[in-house]
Formats: sequence, C-alpha cells, structure tokens
Amino acid sequence: MVADALVIMTAILLAFAIRFNPDLWIYSIDQFLFGGLWLCSFLIASLSISGLYRPVLRHAGTEMMGQVLKGTLFGIGTFAFFDMLNDQALLPRSVLIASGTFGFLGLLSYRLMIRWVLRVHLVEGRNNAKQNVVIYGAGLAGLQLMESLRENSNYQVIAFLDDDANLQGRQIRGISVYPSYEISKLHKDYSIYKILLALPSEGYSRRKEILEMLRPMQIGIQILPSLDQLIIGKEISSLLQDVTFEDLLGRDEIPADPKLMDQEIRGKTVMVTGAGGSIGSELCIEIIKHEPKFLILYEINEFSLFKLQQKINTKGIYNSIPILGNIYDKKSLINIFNNHKIQTIFHAAAYKHVPLVEENPLEGIKNNVIGTKNLVEVCVKFCVETFVLISSDKAVRPTSVMGVSKRISELIVQNSARMLNLKKWNMVRFGNVLNSSGSVVPKFREQIQKRTAITVTHPEITRYFMSISEAVKLVIQAGSMGKGGEVFLLEMGNAVKIRELAIQMIELSGLVPDVDIPIRYTGLRPGEKLYEELLVDINSSNPTTHPRIFCSKEPIPESYYIEDNLEKLEEQIELNDLEKIFEIIRKIVPEYSNQISLHFQNNDKLITEKTFLN
Repeated sequence: MVADALVIMTAILLAFAIRFNPDLWIYSIDQFLFGGLWLCSFLIASLSISGLYRPVLRHAGTEMMGQVLKGTLFGIGTFAFFDMLNDQALLPRSVLIASGTFGFLGLLSYRLMIRWVLRVHLVEGRNNAKQNVVIYGAGLAGLQLMESLRENSNYQVIAFLDDDANLQGRQIRGISVYPSYEISKLHKDYSIYKILLALPSEGYSRRKEILEMLRPMQIGIQILPSLDQLIIGKEISSLLQDVTFEDLLGRDEIPADPKLMDQEIRGKTVMVTGAGGSIGSELCIEIIKHEPKFLILYEINEFSLFKLQQKINTKGIYNSIPILGNIYDKKSLINIFNNHKIQTIFHAAAYKHVPLVEENPLEGIKNNVIGTKNLVEVCVKFCVETFVLISSDKAVRPTSVMGVSKRISELIVQNSARMLNLKKWNMVRFGNVLNSSGSVVPKFREQIQKRTAITVTHPEITRYFMSISEAVKLVIQAGSMGKGGEVFLLEMGNAVKIRELAIQMIELSGLVPDVDIPIRYTGLRPGEKLYEELLVDINSSNPTTHPRIFCSKEPIPESYYIEDNLEKLEEQIELNDLEKIFEIIRKIVPEYSNQISLHFQNNDKLITEKTFLN
C-alpha cells in the first residue's frame, strides 16, 4: 500500500506538471497536497476493495490487470462524485483524468516488473535443475500447460511445436513456436527430456500420426487427455499421462445411433451376466445412461460386483440390482427370473483367459458351455425378448478350450433362435479390447515402468484391438439389429503385430528397444493362435446400416444333433471324463484342433508343432 501511495502521488504530481505552466505551478502546491492526498486515499481504499492486495504477486495472472483497472476506475469515480458535492473543486477535471491514467499505468507496470524479477531471477534462476521439454500444440491448452509447468514442475518449456503456419516463427509468452520437423534440431541443441502433447481436441487418428512421426526421436512423450476426459478445475499439468495403447491403436468413434442404443434398453428390465468383468462392467455403465427400468447385475465375483455397484451409485443412479451368482446354477437363474420380468439379456459371463482355461478345461466347459445352455433354457422359459451373446474371435476355427467353448455357446444361441423363431436373439463376435483384464496392454505398461524385459509369445503373433467403450456401444447397437440367430461382427481395423506394439511403447517412453528394455520371446502358450479370425465362412459377411458392424448368417448343424450332443456332454461333465468330453466337443465343432506342444529350436527361432487329440 505504501508503494502504491508513492506511485499514485507521483502520477498526480505528473498530472499537475502537465496541467500547469512551470511558472504557475508554485501557486497550485497547496491544491496538489490537499487534493492529491484525498485522491490517493480514495484510490488505495478502492484498490483494497477490488482485492488487489490478496493474491501472491509471484503467482498473479491476467486477473491482476482487471483488479488494478477496476480499483482505479472506482476510486476516480467515487472521488469525482465526492468532489462534485464540495463548493470548491479539490482537483481540476483534467488533473483527475490524467492522474487516473498515469496511476493505472504506474501501478500495473511496477507490479509486472516485480513479478518478472521474482519469476526470472528467483524461480527460473534454478532452471539448471530443470529438464527441458517441448510442448506440441501452441493453442489454449498448450499455453495453459506452459503456465502450469512454470509454477509447479521440474520441467522447463524451451519451445512450442505447431503445424499451424500462422503460428510458426512467432512467440508465445517469450517462447518461440517451431514447425514439427525442427524437433531434431531442438533435441540436438537442448537435449529434450520429454515432448508434451497438448492437443485435447484432436482425434485418435491425428494423435497416432504425430506419435508415429515422433517415434524415431526416442524421446519420452506425455499426453493431455481428450476434451471429454479433462477434469475441470484441476491443475492441467497434473493431467499429463504416459502414452496409452488407445493413443497408439485407438480410432475415432463413429457417433452411436440413439435409436439403436435405446431400442432394447430404455424403460426395460435388463440383465448383464458377468457384470463385473471388463466388458460387462462397461456394458452396465453404458446401459445405465439409456435409462432402463431396472438393471440386474449378475456376477460370481463378490469384489468385482461391489466395485461396479459403488461406481454406479456414485453417479446417483439406484435402479440397479446386484446379484451374486453363477450361470451354471440353474435354480438361482430361475429364482431371479421369477422375481424380475427380464426383457433383455447381455450375456458376457465366461472364462476368457486362454492358457488358464486350457489348464482347467472342465471348469471352462462347465461355465462357458453348460452355463450358456442353462441361461438360454431359462430365458426361453420366461420368454426373454432380446438375448445378446458376447462372443470372441477365438471361436472361429478354435484351437483352444476357451475358443471351442465360445463356438458351442454360439451354436446354442443360434439353434434356439432358429427353433423358436426368436428375432432378437443373436451374438456379437469381436477381438481383444484395450486394457481388459488379462490382456497384454496392462502387462506391457507394467514391464516398461519396472524396466524389465517385455515378454512376447512369438515375433509374428498378431491381434485385433478395439477400445472397450467403442466395443460396448457397437455391441448394444448390433443387439438391436437382430432378425434371428445372426452373428454380428465388429470391424476391428487392421491386425496389430504384438512385437511392433511393444517396440512402439518402448520408444515412446524415451527408451531404446533391446538396449534399455529387451524383448524376450516365450513361445506360444497352449491353445494360442498366431492369427485370429472373425469369420467361419469368409464369404458370408454382409454390411449393415452401421459402417463398423457386419452380419453373418452362418450354417449350423441340425437341432437334434446339437441337443443330443449337449445332453451327452453334460453327462460326461458330471462324470469328469475329459476324454469323452473332448470326443463330444469335436463332434459338435469338427474344425476344433488342440495345439499341445510348443518349443524353441536353434537360432532362437520359434517352431510350432501341432498335434491333434484325434
């Protein structure tokens, strides 16, 4: 306040010097002292009311200019009103206007100077300990990120990168904007520690292009999340995250058809089996958005069900009903259907981990096959309108117990739809989803963080990937398209070589493959295939109204053949006779082959030997 008073009095003195001739100035000294002190008091009080003295000056932003302007205008205005009430004016109007102008400029200027001194010489003077970073994106998000990093991090922003030619060669808050192709030169001159992508409004396609361009630099990269994931009110620098697999493999979603999303959900009682799993839980979250009458959460794992229920309740939604149970327990299912008039079923419950199911075939078949059979029979009994089976690409020409069990599940649903002319009974088949439990995604991320070897089963192994949110929306829409027993296929994009995926993740973490982090090949696991497929008959796929959903009407065996063999299968499961169980399975799915021996030979080249149970 003392400093402000000195600045204001100097501004008034300057205004008097301009207003009066030098030879007449001596006659106005009394007016200067008396009127100037009154004006100074009004301005100091007004600045205090405007909140100018509350912020920490070093951290003050653009709001400081507004506080100075408001305080000055209010102070000048109230003084002018007070002066009008006097018989004799304390200050000439011209002096009052000039004093306000000079006072505003003086108050703001010395504050900016002190702020600059504090920042540059006290904060940025410690920059030797900071790591050089470049921000890709010179828009609003990039500017906010730069300001946040200046105050709250060990990063020093040395440049912006931007593809907008209108920004290149210019400066933002003293930091130059360069075209992206100059990153190599910047890295050579400044030894860049990380590149920070501040492009929250860009889609996945553009992000992938940028990441692919930056990969050869082997500089660590962090990314601001997309606009819909930004948390309002949170420090923007704290939202930076490492490159995710969605950034590498994700794609821009096609907006969902509201009519298809609502058709089998809104106002209906919906049940999701396997509700606590990766797909099941995301299905439940999406279904809740479309206002079902009730949502039955059916799950065998207590903790998974508890977490899902808590997540739903935090959204203020209480029309969900959590039920612990196993689809193999037919009596439990009948009891649920007696108590709730269920109209739509999304059947996601299944054992899906290929090697584990391969080692525990009896439990896998009981849960995936007999569990589906029991659920279908109960749904038929209680006249369920819509039944959607969540299937897998591993059901096509299966080589694993998990795959063949899902193929038999498909046949069970198809057979019921055919026999009973159930128009809304169908299945949706797709590949891997990003970040699902048991997938390579979280495993690779953990291995990179720990700087341990990344393990890949085979150098040529490929998989299809899709984000969970996109898969779930497509599943719901496909479920509304059914006309009876179809297999709906989700367009998964291009198959991804897992080895290339591992290399990308290592490089985008700023590390060198096989130097900082080795890649070790462990060999194909029991039941695992090098390549996945989505179609039993490659000529049977037809487009639908949605560009990423295809429909296939695949041939299935006669009903009596399926039903007789399922009855025999159930009998052998009760007897725990695995040999007979596999005999029956191969009758139902003749194309099933079980891969049982794998080993490495010379030169670290992986050789796969296939022997068949038959």
